[in-house]
Amino acid sequence: MPDKITKKKLNRIIDKIVDVSSRALGGSVLLLLAHFGVMSQAQARIHDHSEQSEFNLSVNGFGTLGLVRNSSDELYFHRELSMNASDSEYSFKTDSLLGLQVNADLTESLDAIAQLVLKDRASDMALDSLELLFLRYRPNRDWAIRLGRTNTDLYIHSEYRNVSYAYLWSRPIPEFYAITSVIAKIDGVDISYTHNLEGGTWETKLAYGVTHSVLAVQANRFEIDIKNVFALTSIYTWDEWTFRLAAAAVEVDELDFLSNDVVDGLNLVPDTLWPEASKMAQDIDGPGQKLQYYALGLQYDHMNWVIQSELGYVDSDWGIIQSFYNGYLSVGYRVDEMTFYGVLANIDNSGEPTSYASPQLPAHFPLQLTAQINALYEGALEAFTSSKIEQTSLSLGMRWDLYPNTCIKFQWDHIWIDQRSAAMWTQVQEQVGDTEVDLLSVNFSFIFNL
Repeated sequence: MPDKITKKKLNRIIDKIVDVSSRALGGSVLLLLAHFGVMSQAQARIHDHSEQSEFNLSVNGFGTLGLVRNSSDELYFHRELSMNASDSEYSFKTDSLLGLQVNADLTESLDAIAQLVLKDRASDMALDSLELLFLRYRPNRDWAIRLGRTNTDLYIHSEYRNVSYAYLWSRPIPEFYAITSVIAKIDGVDISYTHNLEGGTWETKLAYGVTHSVLAVQANRFEIDIKNVFALTSIYTWDEWTFRLAAAAVEVDELDFLSNDVVDGLNLVPDTLWPEASKMAQDIDGPGQKLQYYALGLQYDHMNWVIQSELGYVDSDWGIIQSFYNGYLSVGYRVDEMTFYGVLANIDNSGEPTSYASPQLPAHFPLQLTAQINALYEGALEAFTSSKIEQTSLSLGMRWDLYPNTCIKFQWDHIWIDQRSAAMWTQVQEQVGDTEVDLLSVNFSFIFNL
């Protein structure tokens, strides 16, 4: 009979696997830094026997083998936009992944972490599989500085969103995690300060960096570079309670998407012929667009109960990504080695896309040019409406802890998707009317040490 998994035991196991914090700078540069750091430490041990801390290396891993059944033939599901959507009724690719993490203690106050995660990504670049790669310096017990590729720590499961063993569900709640995962990791620097307050622990973290993402959007690739990522996180932990506040601001640097052709075409149309053309191009064009993200989180984990909720808001004037609210409530109850849970989640745009007047061209205008301008107008409208999103999901599931390092999860999701609001799915054909989809999932998740 396996041991009952308590909160403290689970946290100890997970802390071994995912030693949290932020992200990284350049892959090759940090690998060299880590290499030289290891070499210098080894030499220091040889020449200076008074060294207080010896070099220590640990290798850990995690993985999930998951099967998902999708009831819809018209909407293809992907758990996050950086992953491909499955076009089959049954899929092993949706939730299955394998991760490996290396922790190296270089000195008493300096360590390095690298984490590689293999999954069905939309990107074919090997560097994008590197989730973490950073050096961390702790001058004392309160302060920590990280340089490299780190997580932004904007939500409860930022540190281990790929470690299925670390949370109840089959996958992170898509309504909350799928879109904002675009800035889940950054290449840059962060600094955190932790201190005791009123019987609890309060951690504040400030991060700055850049990030690159390749997304699967409506059967197309959406490649985006984001600069000037500022992220602020404040977390207060008191006994079985955790309160979280997060905010981030980002700026689009470069964009590679079908909308680029529409922008180029609209900019060629004279304002005297169609005044709305330049305004539509400006709203669709990516570079220079700014977005803000705000989130609140609450978690309670005590005895048999595990309850958590997160609420978020994205403020955007960019036509491609409209402002939206999202959130969820998850309630779980433990019975021996089993935990039964339910989740209610929602995501919804805060308003309708901006409306634009159609081109009113002279009657004697050449038919071919008229057709081209009308096609630009339709393409621009499609770019605006393709990002519409409104869906609600109800999930019921069970997690069964077989051993201290393995578990099986069964989950059923029923999802209501409003008409023309399926931006989180890949559509085979245009959605007509509201749609309902059922997902059935079974996952085998595990962690291990090498």
